[in-house]
Formats: sequence, structure tokens, C-alpha cells
Amino acid sequence: MQLLTFTLGGVKYGIPIQDVQSIEQKVQVVEIPNVLPYIRGIMNLHGNIIPVYSLSTKFGYSEQLIENVVITNVRGMLIGFEVCKVQEILEVEGGHIAPMPELINCSQSYMKDVADHHKNLIVMLDVGELVTKEEERDLREMLEKEKA
Repeated sequence: MQLLTFTLGGVKYGIPIQDVQSIEQKVQVVEIPNVLPYIRGIMNLHGNIIPVYSLSTKFGYSEQLIENVVITNVRGMLIGFEVCKVQEILEVEGGHIAPMPELINCSQSYMKDVADHHKNLIVMLDVGELVTKEEERDLREMLEKEKA
């Protein structure tokens, strides 16, 4: 499996490459009032208005220096995730991927697996679980209001 890797709070994270639409340099994000604290706002990418998440805020890290936005497709909706810096795309063999310990997985369903790449652990993120169905509904409503 190929993983796009990046860091946040000194932790190396990975997203399966098939979930990644593009990697963008940090762009201007327009803040939207009255949204969840980890929704930074919206950005314009090639004419598409895309909601942008602050993963560092969602994960409880202090403010991070953001260099990239990873664009993903979550249930048919493009969403950008701010990350410190995209590092690389790695090939991780299936035998080097293990389930996240139950104690963590039960409280953070978007962290299902962990990969071992040359004795370095990579927390694998499930982008479909990062955004709850309720958040998705709220984001769709927010985008509709912005279009109007």
C-alpha cells in the first residue's frame, strides 16, 4: 500500500494515496464564523470552493506551521486537510500494517491502523472517518450558503 506521509506535532501520519486528490502549497483560507473550531474555513481551488480542516486543532496540538493542504475526496466532497509538511510517498507492505490498539481506536475511529516502515511508526488515517456524517452535512450546508 502506498501512503502519503506528513507530520503534525512531531508524529508521522499517513493517508492511503488512493484517497489523495492533490497536494497544494498553503493557500489563502477564508474563515467562516460559527463553525467547529477545527474547520479553518474555505479555499478556492481551480474554481471549486473546498472546506479546509485544521488537523492540528482536531488532534489537540498547539498551533503548527502549515506548509501544505492535502485535498481528499470524502464521500463525494472535496476537503482540504492542513498539514505541517508533506514528506513523501512510501510503499508499505501489508505485513507491516497492524491494527491500532483498541484503546486508541475506540476513542479515535479515524486512526484504525499503524504502519511500520523501517522501524518508524506511521499513524494511518482513514479520511472517511475524519469527517463525521454530521460534519459532512454541516459542511454541505455551509458550502450551499457560500454559493448563494
